[in-house]
Amino acid sequence: MGPAARGRPRDPSIDGRVIEAAVAELAERGIAGFATNSVAARAGVDKRGIYARWPDREQLITDALGSLAAGLTPPATGALRTDLLAIIPAVTAVFTSPRIEILQRCVQEAQQYPAIYTAFKRDSIDRCMAVVEDIFRSAAQRGGLAGDPVLAGEAFMGILLTRAGFLGSAALTDPAKQGEIVEFIVGAVGFGESTSRE
Repeated sequence: MGPAARGRPRDPSIDGRVIEAAVAELAERGIAGFATNSVAARAGVDKRGIYARWPDREQLITDALGSLAAGLTPPATGALRTDLLAIIPAVTAVFTSPRIEILQRCVQEAQQYPAIYTAFKRDSIDRCMAVVEDIFRSAAQRGGLAGDPVLAGEAFMGILLTRAGFLGSAALTDPAKQGEIVEFIVGAVGFGESTSRE
């Protein structure tokens, strides 16, 4: 049996509070103005607790940006319509406030920080696109997709981005609007699924 651990046990709630505070900091100040001291104050934790977990400011920013698309996984319901209906609330959440402001601001700023931009693209943009493409690839494998799954995924995401940019969050978060988007996409590319709900 090894020696007893020294000090107080690590508080698992701190990580979530710090990431939430870091997201709020990014929304308000962007990458250039991001300050670990301010994150500590927002989270109500000692900054030494942050440095113990994230000794590198860039890693904290990267983890905060990565949390914007965290939890997105292909629903695998067995049908294009139900897959899209299951995933659209989580995908639209990425493109509504405050996440959309962070994405817009950080997409511009992140290119000045190559390591952050690479991780941001991988963990936020690419992850979201990969999940959506996986839904359409699965539909194609089942014979339920008319067309290219990558283009179908881009069309789906394009509608969401257009609505987020020009019509506001209500055009994305309203379940009835989400249903309309799904029905349009299924009608356009869902072979054999366009005439009846499952």
